[in-house]
Amino acid sequence: MPVVFSVLWLLQLFLLVESVAGANFARGEEQLQALLDTETQLIDGLRDYIERLERQLEEIRRETSAIEEIHSQVDSVEEYMGNPLNVFGILKRFESVWPGLEQKANATLEMVFGERLSDRQLTLPSEEDYEESLNHLLHLQSVYELDSNSLSLGVVNGFKLGSSMSWGDCLEVARKSDFPVARFWLESALEKLPSASENSTESQRERESGRVHILEATLNIEYRAGELSRALATAEELLLLLPMNQGIQKAKRKIEKAMAKKELPKGRGQKSKAKKQISKSTEQLLIEEICRGAKQQVTTGSRFNHCQLDGSSPWLLLQPSRLEPVSSDPYIVLHHDVLTPKESNELLQLIDEEEDTKGVSYQSLKLSKLAQKKLGRISRLLGLEILELDPWTGRRHGHEHITKLEHSSELKHVARLMLNLQAPGMGGAVVFPQLELAVNVPRGSLLHWRTRFAGGSSSEWDYRSGQAICPVLLGVQLSVIACQSNVLRDTLYGPRGQDSIDVGSEA
Repeated sequence: MPVVFSVLWLLQLFLLVESVAGANFARGEEQLQALLDTETQLIDGLRDYIERLERQLEEIRRETSAIEEIHSQVDSVEEYMGNPLNVFGILKRFESVWPGLEQKANATLEMVFGERLSDRQLTLPSEEDYEESLNHLLHLQSVYELDSNSLSLGVVNGFKLGSSMSWGDCLEVARKSDFPVARFWLESALEKLPSASENSTESQRERESGRVHILEATLNIEYRAGELSRALATAEELLLLLPMNQGIQKAKRKIEKAMAKKELPKGRGQKSKAKKQISKSTEQLLIEEICRGAKQQVTTGSRFNHCQLDGSSPWLLLQPSRLEPVSSDPYIVLHHDVLTPKESNELLQLIDEEEDTKGVSYQSLKLSKLAQKKLGRISRLLGLEILELDPWTGRRHGHEHITKLEHSSELKHVARLMLNLQAPGMGGAVVFPQLELAVNVPRGSLLHWRTRFAGGSSSEWDYRSGQAICPVLLGVQLSVIACQSNVLRDTLYGPRGQDSIDVGSEA
């Protein structure tokens, strides 16, 4: 009840008392009874007002506590924001939860909630940011074929990655999905409604309101997808909940009319416009299949199952290189433990993001001169002259980046190198689709592969060397890339002498 009305009630009571006092209570008991009745109404009205305020405050307190609990789980900002579920969650809160709390707080006692969020000097996400995070989540689900129900619980492959999603979160994801995916998110949303055992008034109201919202979204999604039988069943279920709703009745008639036209002989009915879907190429489907296989394995599709220590040069005699052959044709080898964790951290401190270079498949990173100098030892590790490697370039791969096949047909180099400075928690494997091969490069390790059929930059480009980076599912991958511009020294697969030692069957 607004404060203005409360003041008017008290004013009326004051005037009434004044008039009664002036008449010296002429009507005695009758007037006193009227005063008592008025006071009873005031008390009842204020009690009702207090109860409604307490319910509002309790609702605000409960929602604030839930947000505070999630907020308190943030230990490392980089680690927390490397989880796409967390990114979606915080953007969702700024999209709907915080504005709703502000509205409830402003409505309480007709008091202004300080300054409005929009009037404060705060960094707030845009609607575009929210849409992008939602699309990134759906992209990851598509590539890795993640189960909607498990994902809504914050679980991927049995690992707890983030907090659970609400029924409203699941509903938002469903609205942005195509029907085959949306129906599973809608099922998850229904399962997350308060159970019937929660018999509080608030839970019952949320359960009824949420079910209506979910069924309305289901009706729209099914109708747009051409699933008319499903849409009709959903409309009938909605009418059981809202029998007098004219909008649902109109939608039901529209569906029945569409179904009738669909049954007419060919040429007499209207052709329904099928939703245009972007189909994936065979190559893209193959890349995604390989990425799924490499999600939790170090290497998939490798032709070898052993490692070796290489001491073929004076430099390597002092510090042997631990090699893992991956493919002999084309030449692909993984150098383990090229950098120590300390050395990787030192290099990370010498790398900055380049401004205005947000790419679709990765974020470009700028290396300082000192970083380039420190990376000079990689040439000695491979038995190369320093000038045989082009300057190193940095890349950042996160869950917001998509997989794009890279090839070197137009570049005048014979090999490429990728040194991983920070490995992601899940995803980020290097895949060679023509070889059906995937390699998860550990932190501090280097992947080296040939890009041409024979030595020399004038030879023909080897199409099998085309590679892509799988989407990062958790965390961030930071790596540096270099190109080798001279004839590749292929010493790994020749006869091994005394300077090469087999170190077992596992890399």
